[in-house]
Parts: sequence; C-alpha cells; structure tokens
Amino acid sequence: MYVATFYSFKGGVGRTLALLNVAYELADVGLKILVVDFDLEAPGIHSNRWNAPRRGSGLDVVAAGSDHPGIVEYVSEFLKGMRAPDVADYIVDATPTKCAGTIELMPAGREDDSYSERLNEIDWNDLYLIHDGYVMFEDLRAQWDAQDFDYVLIDSRTGFTDVGGICTRHLPDAVVTMFRPDDQSLRGMRGVVEAIRREDPTPRRAHEIELHFVMAGIPDTDDEHGILEERRMAFKDAMHISAGRLLEVRHYQSMDLLTQPIYTRFRPRTSLAGQYQELAKRVRAQNINDREGVLAYLRDARDYAAEQENEAHLRRIRQRYSTDAEVLGELAETSYFKGSILDAGDLLEDMAKVGSLRGRHTIRLAEMRHTRGDRDGSARVLMQFFQRSSGELSLGDAPSVRQVFRGLHLLEVLQEDRAAYVDGSPIVRGLSSSDRAFIADDLDLSRGERRVAVDIFEEFLEAGEGPPKDRASWEYELAFAQMSVGRFVDARIVFETLDRSGGTGSIPTAFNLAMAIWATEGEPDVRAFMRVVELFDDEEDTDRLVSSPNHLQALSVAECLASRVPDAVRHLDEAQRLILGRRNDISCWSYTRVPPAVFLAHCNEIRRLIDGQDVKPEFMRLYDRDQPTPRERGSIDIGRG
Repeated sequence: MYVATFYSFKGGVGRTLALLNVAYELADVGLKILVVDFDLEAPGIHSNRWNAPRRGSGLDVVAAGSDHPGIVEYVSEFLKGMRAPDVADYIVDATPTKCAGTIELMPAGREDDSYSERLNEIDWNDLYLIHDGYVMFEDLRAQWDAQDFDYVLIDSRTGFTDVGGICTRHLPDAVVTMFRPDDQSLRGMRGVVEAIRREDPTPRRAHEIELHFVMAGIPDTDDEHGILEERRMAFKDAMHISAGRLLEVRHYQSMDLLTQPIYTRFRPRTSLAGQYQELAKRVRAQNINDREGVLAYLRDARDYAAEQENEAHLRRIRQRYSTDAEVLGELAETSYFKGSILDAGDLLEDMAKVGSLRGRHTIRLAEMRHTRGDRDGSARVLMQFFQRSSGELSLGDAPSVRQVFRGLHLLEVLQEDRAAYVDGSPIVRGLSSSDRAFIADDLDLSRGERRVAVDIFEEFLEAGEGPPKDRASWEYELAFAQMSVGRFVDARIVFETLDRSGGTGSIPTAFNLAMAIWATEGEPDVRAFMRVVELFDDEEDTDRLVSSPNHLQALSVAECLASRVPDAVRHLDEAQRLILGRRNDISCWSYTRVPPAVFLAHCNEIRRLIDGQDVKPEFMRLYDRDQPTPRERGSIDIGRG
C-alpha cells in the first residue's frame, strides 16, 4: 500500500479535481484505490463522484453530499471508547461502471445538519497530546493496508493546520503539492516543504517522504515577457529541485470545468487529462512496490530518471528487484542512458544470472563485456543472441533488425566469423524477408558470409517481395555476392540483363560484367574493359567515383586491361593512399570487404598485372570455372530474359 496526500497551501488550484482524476487513472489499470476526504471543513467527495455529471436538472454529482460516515465519525467513535473502530464501517464503494479496478471512499463524514457540530467537538491537538492520536492513525493506516489497497489518496485541507500535519507528515509516503506560481504560494509552500523534509524516517517508512511539485492554474496563453519561466526558476530554486521535477497543470478553457468531470475517464485525450495522467505516472514511479509503475518510470521517463536527485530511488529499485530480470534490464538501460556504463554492465550481468535476456539487453551486455575487455564473454553472448530459438522469445521480445545490425557490427570488431553466427539463425529467420535482405547486404567480409547472403537474396527475390523499382538493385547485390562464391555464370547473366537495361548505374554494372566475363571465359575481354573506361571518360561527375578506394581500384584494373597504363598506375596509387584512412572497404579482387592491409596486398597484385604479369583476381583463383554451376544443378533463374 502506498499513501499519497494531495495538498495545497491555498485553495482554488484544482487539488481535489487532480486527486479524483489520478484516482480514476490508477483504478482503470486494475489497481485497488482508496480515496480519503480529509478536507473536513469543506468536504466535497462522495461515492458517486466518478460518474458522469447529470445535466438539465440543475444538479450534478459535484453538488451532492456524502450520506455515509467517514473520518469525523471514525475519530469521534475512537474518542468515546479509546479503541480504534473497524475502518470497513467507514468506507463505501465508489467504483464507476466499466472500471478495470476499484475505487473506494472514506468520506469526510455524514454531511447532515449536525456535521459541523461533530467536527467542532474534535480537538485535534488534544487528540495527539492526550488521547494517543498518533497510535490511532497508525492503526487506521494498518487497517487500510489490511484491506489490500494498492494506493490511498488523501485530499488534505489547505494552509497550516493540525489536520494538515497529519496528512502531510504522519500518514503519507508521498505528498503532491499543488500551488499557483505567485509569491504568496511560494512563501507558504516553502514552509510546508521544509517541515515535510525535516520529518524523520520511521520503522514503517525507511526513507524520506517523496514530494511532487505541481504548478497549477497557469494561464494557457502567450508569455511574451517570460514571466512563467521566471516563476519556474523561482520555485525550482526555492524548493531545491531540478526542472524535471516540476509538473504543470494549465488552466483549461472549458465550461465543463463548472461540472468538474473526471477528465481521465470522460475526456482522456484532452491536454488536461494528459497532465493528470503524467501526474499519476509520477506518483506510481516513486512507489517502490508498484512494479508496473517502476517499469514505466524506467522506460518512459529517462530524462527524469537520470536526474541526480533520483540516484537514491534507483538504488532502492535495484535492491527491491534484485532478482527481477525485466526490472534489472530497464535499470541497465537507464544507467547506460545517463552515462553510468559500468553500472549498466553490472546490472546486465545480474540480469543474465536471474533470467533470460531480451534482445536489446543481450546486445547491450555483449557491448559491455567488450568494453571491459572480455572478448570471449562478448562472443558467447552474441552466439546466444543469434541462436536463440523463436520458442524462447516472449511477446514483444523479438529482436529488431537494428539490434541484429548492432550484433553484426560487434562481431566484426571482435573479428569473429559472422557466417557461423548468422547461418541458420532463428533470430535472422524471424525477420521479414526484406529486413533479411538488408542484413545480407552487410554480409560481405568473407566468402562464408557471401554464401549466406546469396541464399538470403535468392529467397527474397524468389518471394517477389519489395517494390518492383528496387528489384534491379537487389539483383545487382545478389550477382555481386555470387561473384565472391564462384557462381560466375549466374552473376554474368544478371549483369548482362542489368547492363542492357541501364540499371543500377552503368559504370559499376559494366565493370562487374567485364569481371564476370573474365571469370567465365578464363581470359579478360579487352573490349568489355575498354567500354568501362569510355563510360568513365564520358561521365560528367566523376568526383564520387574517384573518392572511393574501391572505385579507384576497379578503375585501375579496367584501365590496365584497356592499355591505359599511366592512368591505371595513377588511380591505383590514389586507391592505396585513400585506403589508409579507412577501416574496411570492398576490394574488386575478392568481392569482399577487406581491411587496409589486405586491400593493399590486392593492389600489389594489380600492380603486377599492370607490369604485364599473368595475374588473376583472387576470387577467380579460388574456384574451378569448369565446375557445374548452381544453375546446372537446378538453382533458380532470376534473369529477366
């Protein structure tokens, strides 16, 4: 059970309406709520309050008074016999129709002709000093707890009062302070807040009373002179809080306010309802025992969670949920978000011990282990990620394509054989075919990766998915991958088809077609490479072609075989110079993405070709061109005739 008091130093700020809306918001997610009307001098909450206002009769649900005994009768009964009455006799059901949870009400009292007399007979000061009032209210709270309420929301009266002290310092775990942004409210609120902060922890409440600050009654209009921002700064400094702790409830321009409807029930999409919903979220966030509230706090309020003053609350969450994998994972995300990388790593390690990791947490743990120098541990986690079966995934837990890319990137950094992780991976199989195609486009570091990529591309193209206008690009990528794995005939057919249609850029297609002809015929076709050079000479915008090591390397090969040796040497020199500033790049000598050292070695072989030696590209040397092609073994035909 969590007790939150709604308090305002002055009236007219919408305190009670805020409480009523928060109560419904909490109940409507299935929680059991008790509302206590402790505004004894001006009671205004009764059991029908959460229903729709009645119109046309001159009356509404706001005007009705309570006919059920409440706080006043409870205290009066205690004073008669000095024994705490059964609180169940003073609570009435107030749950509106179609509400997922329940709302019950402990009203101020029975609002009959003698209500004021009964109230005035209670001396609240004597109640505490002489009649064990402290024990009585502790017993009252214990009885609330025994009724299994999730939340008790107390509507406290305004100003400095004895009753106000009971509501703001004795009973609550949290106090929602509501105030107008004016100087009088600032002075009054400062004293109340300081008194609450001075309240010592108790055996029942091990930490300080949580405070929520709500600026209310703010005109929803232009602020050309920056007055509101000045008020925000003044209250923030006076209360010693960060800007993220200050909520606002704007003045809502609607005649509906005269009937005070429950906006979170009847008009949930209005801005006012949204402000009440945010307040409910903040209250739940600080309740350490509200697991769903804590999760929402960690997921949806990263900025708020990262505030320095919330460190203690985050530590309490970690202690309370030390064996809850889901909460530990969200805590890790919050720690990572605010820059506590080591804390995030520790939390993910704890999460891995007590439960299965979600996709994003698995990738994060692998990254954390790599950061800490645990290369093998990082690789093990990535293997678990890629080989996790679909049956192990809970609803909403399926990894995204972005997480798969992060995993692939980390495997590249770890210099792992990515094909062993991706080939047959249930995670990759679970992606859409178009997403798998994008994954395949990244599998270019080795012939093993290219084999996996070819399978994915062929499956994607056979399924006929994706926009028709993109099909040529994917056919190009398939043929490019086929070159690396010895499927030269299939690649040549695709490049010939694309070259005739002018698809995917004429110069790259012409070059790859020339290389495919060389691979299938066993000798370079000089005319094919001369055509590549001629296309380059006719190109008006060559900047993009001469800014890439791969493009310069390929151009050098074409120029060499077209007897443009000086140009070939110049462009090869430039390719070697540029690769030194790169991590990996595609080499036309292997049709894979290689590190600079390998790229330079390939360039040295090309230089031997320029010098007149009989040299074949690496990807051709690795395969016997006379072996049966996949087409001859019954592979699909993606050519377009």
